[in-house]
Amino acid sequence: MVGTAPPDGQKAAPRAQVPVPPRGWRQGGLIRCRPVNSLLFIPWFKLEGWHIPGLPQSFAIQPFGLLVAIGVMLGIRVTERRAQRLGLRPEVITDFIGYVVIIGFIGSHVFDRVTYYPELVLKEPWDLLMPWRSLSSFGGFLFAVVGAFVWKARRKLDVTIPLDQVAFGMPVGWVFGRTGCFVVHDHPGKLTDFFLAVNPYQYHGLPVGPRHDLGFYEVLWSAAVIVIFFALDRKSRPFGFYTALIGLLYSPFRFGLDFLREVDATYFGLTPAQYACILSMAWCGYLMWRCHARPITTVPNALLADPPTPSKAPSRKAAHT
Repeated sequence: MVGTAPPDGQKAAPRAQVPVPPRGWRQGGLIRCRPVNSLLFIPWFKLEGWHIPGLPQSFAIQPFGLLVAIGVMLGIRVTERRAQRLGLRPEVITDFIGYVVIIGFIGSHVFDRVTYYPELVLKEPWDLLMPWRSLSSFGGFLFAVVGAFVWKARRKLDVTIPLDQVAFGMPVGWVFGRTGCFVVHDHPGKLTDFFLAVNPYQYHGLPVGPRHDLGFYEVLWSAAVIVIFFALDRKSRPFGFYTALIGLLYSPFRFGLDFLREVDATYFGLTPAQYACILSMAWCGYLMWRCHARPITTVPNALLADPPTPSKAPSRKAAHT
């Protein structure tokens, strides 16, 4: 193209600036074909809090909290029903769940703040007493185990059998909890042309575009594990099997997933969750070995439910009334 000089007294129009793609943006492939993208990417949406008429505007039912609460209740229900089917004492299992859930939730927040936001803890240490502000999945797992051993110390009972029931019900609760993360999009990944990306992902000033949604990927993982667990449960397994298996399934998945995060605290190139994944893999690998080397297949009397009292047969007279 041949250019022409601008008229006398007028300045040349500035040359158009070609926008520079943000770091991590992949050029080529599907990303350049917008009609295809619109069919493949997950459209952006975000659920906001529901305000209750008559209450202050700041008070709202948050979708994340609601879905987490539903997940906890359903996970507990699945745990208790399986324990009942195995003939375990229901009040013992319910007591155990209380320790695991309460201490796990408190520890989840503490782990998140200490490992991901240590500067905030030094500045506002009272933030550790506000667990509703943030949660860490591995912090919850770690302190749930702590809660299990606190229960063991107080009740003088082994944790292998009740912890296995909690592990079996955990994916049911997890799929709802991670759905809560997905509908509010609070786990942004890197820009990508992967067909399961959410587009246009919008998060606190990050460049808008198709991004991995890590909460959604964990929803898919949880759904798959639910199917696997219920399929495996058709056959009797040693106690402790599901505790070991869930760690062996989640740890490598989460280890790789954290490399897709856009923003996260790292120590020597790895996130706190990735270090926890390494420890979890080692511990759960040992538990799985112990399941096969020294399997626990019988339930001690302290955990067995009382046998049902035989109901009296109805009298012939009562049967005809």
